[in-house]
Amino acid sequence: MKKENSFIRHCNIIQSKYGIVIPENIQTYFAKFPEDSDNFYYQALKKADDYKIFYTKEFIESIIRKYVDSVIDFEFLQNSIDEGNYEYSLLEKKFVSENIDFSFLNECLQEYDSIPFYIGIYTFETCGGEEFLIINDDKIGYIAGRSHYDFEKIEINAISIKYQKIDFIKKLQFK
Repeated sequence: MKKENSFIRHCNIIQSKYGIVIPENIQTYFAKFPEDSDNFYYQALKKADDYKIFYTKEFIESIIRKYVDSVIDFEFLQNSIDEGNYEYSLLEKKFVSENIDFSFLNECLQEYDSIPFYIGIYTFETCGGEEFLIINDDKIGYIAGRSHYDFEKIEINAISIKYQKIDFIKKLQFK
């Protein structure tokens, strides 16, 4: 009987526990690494429950357009967007918190018909920024980076919202 690879087993566990799906090409590549590998990305994937989402510009624009038609406090909306980066549940496929009402954001999410955000697993953090391995949609396997102070601001009808911006640095090459 063939022994299951520990990395593949780990990927299956984080999928069932957190809803994080490590793409098959990434699993196959890192399954070849020794258990004690100190590779950044290997280590990040082994603790893949440490993730963050990054909204697309189009999703933020749709939130603002919907906001214009709603009676929601602007500061509340900005706070929901900011906190949503850390409060998205991959298993429930919605924003979840005991302290923040995400009903408006979840409503926007349900109505949006494209990719609303990218999911990034932390690879490392420095005093000036962070790096993530993207695990969803058309940017699977890309390394993305952001400065701690890098925000993009969108203004529509005198409403201004800021969100965390990321830059796609490179795609990991799996051979």
